[in-house]
Amino acid sequence: VAAKKAMQRIMDAFIPKYIGAGRPLGMAIFSSTHRESNIVTLYFSPRAVSLAMQFGAIPCESTFVDQELSLLVGDERSIDFLFPEADSK
Repeated sequence: VAAKKAMQRIMDAFIPKYIGAGRPLGMAIFSSTHRESNIVTLYFSPRAVSLAMQFGAIPCESTFVDQELSLLVGDERSIDFLFPEADSK
């Protein structure tokens, strides 16, 4: 329940920044859920770094791109734009 509330606060904070920036393709937040532990990790795209910092996010390992990502908020084309190599895996 607490995680869902935190995610909602993040999405609520993202939307006005996203709209104010003109809805850029490279601005998005993705989520990845670790199936065994049920831990959700959020990935803020580089265009969303200021918001990530507001919420105390830390830089992720480069292996995060190998995780199964789901778009949380932003343009649905963002995953292909930000991770063009993802389809080839």
